[in-house]
Amino acid sequence: MPKSSRDLPTSPSPDKLQGFIASLPGMACQIELLENGSITFPYVSEGCSTLLGIASGDLQKDSSYFLKLIHPEDISSFLDTLKQSAHTLCFWNWEGRLTLPDNTIKWVSLGATPQKTPSGLPHWEGIVLDITQSKLGELEIKYAQQQLQELSSHIQDAKEQERLRIAREIHDEIGSLLTAIKIDLSWLTQRLPKENPLLTDKAVTIEALVNKAITSASNLAQSLRPGFLDYFGIIAAIEIEAQEFSKRSGVSCTIIKSQEVIELPETHSISLFRIFQETLNNILKHAQAKNAQIEIVKGADHLELIISDDGVGFGDNARNKPRSFGLRGIHERVTHLGGTVKIASTLNKGTQIAIFVPLEAEAATSKAAQQALFDDTSI
Repeated sequence: MPKSSRDLPTSPSPDKLQGFIASLPGMACQIELLENGSITFPYVSEGCSTLLGIASGDLQKDSSYFLKLIHPEDISSFLDTLKQSAHTLCFWNWEGRLTLPDNTIKWVSLGATPQKTPSGLPHWEGIVLDITQSKLGELEIKYAQQQLQELSSHIQDAKEQERLRIAREIHDEIGSLLTAIKIDLSWLTQRLPKENPLLTDKAVTIEALVNKAITSASNLAQSLRPGFLDYFGIIAAIEIEAQEFSKRSGVSCTIIKSQEVIELPETHSISLFRIFQETLNNILKHAQAKNAQIEIVKGADHLELIISDDGVGFGDNARNKPRSFGLRGIHERVTHLGGTVKIASTLNKGTQIAIFVPLEAEAATSKAAQQALFDDTSI
């Protein structure tokens, strides 16, 4: 049974098509590539005037108007995407800034489908849209994220400097006072009357308490800022920390290193050491592991720190829980160094945390940031 005219698809009328094009938040256009490498606009919709601030007829007569509007920093990406689409006949997609005749800057998105003309040169049909508001919102979000990251990094640096200051005060001030008390107490004990053992016993008890206080002060100073990290470097610090961790937890630690001594900027050393401490803490609290392996390898321009365990592992729910501050802190510290973190974990098959940190460009950045921090006496 033949279909009625009501069942057959119909093409939009020219008036409806023009009305649709006129309602677009941009301009529809046709673009052709000429043999000399320049482009022309055989067709431009009336939206050109609103979008670009020039009449559509003017753009058709002189296509250089459009190129002159493109921001100098974005012209190369425009030409690169044009060449790529012309060469491969792939969809042409470009985003960039235009500086209008009234000096207003607009962000636009060009999307066009290529076809080959009988001459063999490409011809595009597409649309240029005004994306200024969405792009500005996107840039504002990125700026806010960058500000938060910089603030987080500044807080981390400030915390480390405060820990260093407190550790030095504990070592230099409290440690010295306790040592002086111990010396004076020893002098006093030697001069107590022998016929009064009660006083001698009390002096011995006090001396034992002073020794315990000296040990506690030393341990506290080491936990705030490990002296062996500053004096012997990251490899020795990791080895000593791993030994202490094994004594506390019973987890056997194996260390694989590319060299005995790895020299790093101070910011890198302390950040990697804190990351290592946090990882060991997670193993102790959650992994129920028997063995752990630590690999630290320095290449020509990067450093890799990989910590693996044979514990119970975890799933995505545990990784993404709101108060998962340990893993989040690791990510923040590595991001501060311009590096990346990969966490692989399978239930009952252990966990591996792999950290990759570039060294060349980041070293200068970290040094400048550290110097700025020392110069800021408000912290």
